[in-house]
Amino acid sequence: MKAYEKVFEFLTDPTKETFLKCRELVIHDPQYDPYSEDIENMQDLLNEGKFEEVIQYVNVNILLSPRAHICKYFAYKELGDDKGRNIEMTIAQLIFECLEKTGDGTKDSPYMITRISDERDLIRHHFNKQDVSQSLIKDGDRIMDALTLDDGTQLYFDIRVPYQRLAFSFNKRNGQAESKEEEKILKKKWWKF
Repeated sequence: MKAYEKVFEFLTDPTKETFLKCRELVIHDPQYDPYSEDIENMQDLLNEGKFEEVIQYVNVNILLSPRAHICKYFAYKELGDDKGRNIEMTIAQLIFECLEKTGDGTKDSPYMITRISDERDLIRHHFNKQDVSQSLIKDGDRIMDALTLDDGTQLYFDIRVPYQRLAFSFNKRNGQAESKEEEKILKKKWWKF
């Protein structure tokens, strides 16, 4: 069984526990990037009419993204593939349901997301509401986004893992840049001071 297939094991038993177990596979993958541009790339392909490319687009960063599966739904729809369309909508709906099971959106029990885009996907596509503002909250070792909705309510999202991954990626990129600068210094010609 491919590693990506294991991520979808929650589909047969869509509980909070099975979803979080599958989420662990994603967030521990070395290629995991909760801020990747994959969703935007898929939407661009969809807008360009490259439906087969949308369907073929697969990496760890989109596996648990409801919006990625909605993009695939529209690609299958444009290609007239009802079976593929139904599968993708079912996956998106189960991801929404499982995201909702991870908490209740309060500060004490925030929703646990995999991608930052999951916040707005859940609000806009599942709850059919709009967000008007967002704030970052650090509370001890907890890191959350608080989104205020147009009806005045607030929903909280646990973003500790995506936030830490962003910091790790930032440090890694800075470390690589410093290494390249050190290499340039070491490779300097002996006559250049």
